[in-house]
Amino acid sequence: MKKRPFGQNFLKDTSIAEEIVRLAQISPEETILEIGPGKGILTQYLLDSPNPLTALEIDGKLCDELRQKFNGKDHFRLIEADATKFDYGCVGPKFKVVSNLPYYAATHIVKRLIDFRAHVIDMTVMMQKEVVDRLVARPGQKEYGSLTVFIQFHCQVERLLEIDKTAFSPPPKIDSSLVKLTPLTSPQVQVNDQKTFFKVVNAAFLHKRKMLKNNLKDWQDQFQLESDPVHLAGIDLSRRGETLSLEDFATLSNFIHTHHD
Repeated sequence: MKKRPFGQNFLKDTSIAEEIVRLAQISPEETILEIGPGKGILTQYLLDSPNPLTALEIDGKLCDELRQKFNGKDHFRLIEADATKFDYGCVGPKFKVVSNLPYYAATHIVKRLIDFRAHVIDMTVMMQKEVVDRLVARPGQKEYGSLTVFIQFHCQVERLLEIDKTAFSPPPKIDSSLVKLTPLTSPQVQVNDQKTFFKVVNAAFLHKRKMLKNNLKDWQDQFQLESDPVHLAGIDLSRRGETLSLEDFATLSNFIHTHHD
């Protein structure tokens, strides 16, 4: 059996590729970035327009195939690189991401792109359905967690399309979803200190079944003990992290940041 070193599942359904390009709403002259082009199914539709296209592919053998396939396309640039470590600033001052992201690294890649969000117009990306469930989750849903808060803090999230596993070769074990992430010019909620905000968020979800009073013990010197149940910044600490909105987390972290020693 042929070894697939990066666990690739290649898109084979050309109608899905066409629909992804349509939903990406690419304007004339916008630079496009495709991550993990694989066999180039999506690439060929992206190259139908004259927009400059940069593709990142980690697999050297696939890079050779892609160079042969798209030789002569002068608006196509292929870079052999690891998308989880890549310096996206060199793609251009502003670009759109349109990709069927490699499953094994999809969340790492999206987080890295968010680090370079000043360059990113938006990302129309296919990911595992269960990951997209987490990105679009609302407070109180079981999929809601620290990844949800991180993505929704930095981006507007819109679910666009569901893709059946049969659209791939070899078919993965689970279905996929297409999602559009648009970096916000300023975060969804106002926080005094982002480091404190994400420290509180990560602590709140550390043990999902535990109450906030157990997960937020690092700040128990600020707990308001005179009330029953215990509160912090007016928030009931008998609640669990998954019930808190972004605004609630901002309230907690701003209070903690203001009252720290």
